[in-house]
Amino acid sequence: MKRNRKREPLRFGTVTKSLFVCVCVAISGLGYVWQKNAIYRLGDEIKKREALLSSAQKRNLMLAAQLAHLESPAELETKCQGYNLSLVAPKESQVVRLYEPGPEWDVQMANAPLPARIPAQQQVRLQVRNPQPRAIAQ
Repeated sequence: MKRNRKREPLRFGTVTKSLFVCVCVAISGLGYVWQKNAIYRLGDEIKKREALLSSAQKRNLMLAAQLAHLESPAELETKCQGYNLSLVAPKESQVVRLYEPGPEWDVQMANAPLPARIPAQQQVRLQVRNPQPRAIAQ
């Protein structure tokens, strides 16, 4: 006959396996909650940074409009008259316009040969004849 199981002592292997499974489940649950909390905090931080970026962009647009207004010729002329500087705009004949070279200049310079280097033997060295300062005659 089989003995009654209620009276059998617990086996060490069974207890350790049960404890190990419980600890694993608890650690997994804590890790899950920790990760969810981290995701929530990062989402809040992203929202705050996006709000800061939006306000900075709006401020940049406002400052750019203000700068454009202050740099306008009419505003500059008004300020000059207000301070009695007697400044006037230059005539068209007094303006010199310089144009920046385009991509064709870059291609031309990329194909240009490099300047030749002077060998070390041919380089001229400057020598100081009289290292003491001279008095200037008046």
